Amino acid sequence: MPDQLMQVKASAPAKIIMVFTVSLALFASWFVVRWYLGNTIAEYFHPDERRLETAQVAVSLAPSDPFPHWRLGNLIQTELPPDQIPLVVAEYEKAVSLSPNDYRFWMDLGHALEQEGEFEKAEKALREAVKLAPSYAYPRWLLGNLLLRAGRYTEGFAELQRASDADGEFQSQLFNLAWQINKDDFDALRAAIGNAPESRAEFSKYLVARGRFDEGLRFWNTLTETEKRANRAAADSVIGSLVAANRYNNAVEIWNEIAPGPAYRAESGHIIDGGFESNLAHGPGAVFGWQVQSVSQVQIGIDPAQGHSGSRSLRIFFQVRSHLDAVNVSQLVPVKPDTQYDFECYIKTENLESAATPVVVITNPHAQESIYVASAAAPNGNNNWQKVSLSFKTAPKSEAVRVRIGRSSCEDNPVCPIFGTVWYDDFDLKPRK
Repeated sequence: MPDQLMQVKASAPAKIIMVFTVSLALFASWFVVRWYLGNTIAEYFHPDERRLETAQVAVSLAPSDPFPHWRLGNLIQTELPPDQIPLVVAEYEKAVSLSPNDYRFWMDLGHALEQEGEFEKAEKALREAVKLAPSYAYPRWLLGNLLLRAGRYTEGFAELQRASDADGEFQSQLFNLAWQINKDDFDALRAAIGNAPESRAEFSKYLVARGRFDEGLRFWNTLTETEKRANRAAADSVIGSLVAANRYNNAVEIWNEIAPGPAYRAESGHIIDGGFESNLAHGPGAVFGWQVQSVSQVQIGIDPAQGHSGSRSLRIFFQVRSHLDAVNVSQLVPVKPDTQYDFECYIKTENLESAATPVVVITNPHAQESIYVASAAAPNGNNNWQKVSLSFKTAPKSEAVRVRIGRSSCEDNPVCPIFGTVWYDDFDLKPRK
């Protein structure tokens, strides 16, 4: 069967409409392709190869796309001399006019306008960026800095506080600015940091860590008792800085404010849980309590079935076949300066065998743990409870001593084994009357 060809005859007006439609589609496609190319080039061009030229090509291909204008403004701002800032402003203004709801364009326009010296326009642009992105930190941070440079400190710090609340990375910068501007005016400093208890606690930590102890403690004391306990992490850091600076009396005050309970309270000349009957935590978290660290081949813990005056005691079980440098049991005890103290505790041993048995040492943390006094070495073999008595006088400016269980010297012997068990109980420290 022969092929048949179907022909459609169109009138002249219909042909014109078809040609116009095709031409319009081709024309629109050309602009779409140009826009796509311009946007793609602006977003993905290689950062190290002809950056400005490539950005300018992207703008020429997509002049109605805000993104290429924004990228070109970025590059002019970072790569050309400062006197080219009008070009930067022009590109950012074009981006803003094409996309007025993008906070990034307003933010960069405000920053560029400030560089150009147009502070009022810069403020308006940055406020528009904040309005469009009220929960974002960076627009507020730029606005706050602009207001500070204009001398409008109350408004400026209000914006910086909001930026810091939105992004904690800005907090240290807020603290730096607040201290630089208001360090001689406590009320202004407090206003700059804000009323949030968390911010005031962190600022206290910031100041104390930098050696501004009096100012930091004054800031800490603006908190209520409840707020102090709620900011335990900041308090622990403040206490750590005070202890490192040998300001033990200040550390004791803060420790007692946040201590887990009455049994943990530190007092001058008082050894916390000296009889090991209170079932307290023994570790870094109890700054003025017992510090007990595990050591290889040494088991340290509370013995619930052995005690001198009560039912419990501290037990140390040694199985050291080579060498042991330290026992790592200690307590930091507040004391009064230039005062004579009497110390006592009780010790018991079982199958203890070593050429260097444990000793009780009292040191001065103000002077790199120099030794005030040390006991005789624990007796080898099996020995029932024996009293250990020591006397010493604190240094003129001393605020604390460290009671530590150590080990007598192995001298130069690289192999110094120790085996057996030692119990300690009823630690007590009293000023001599």
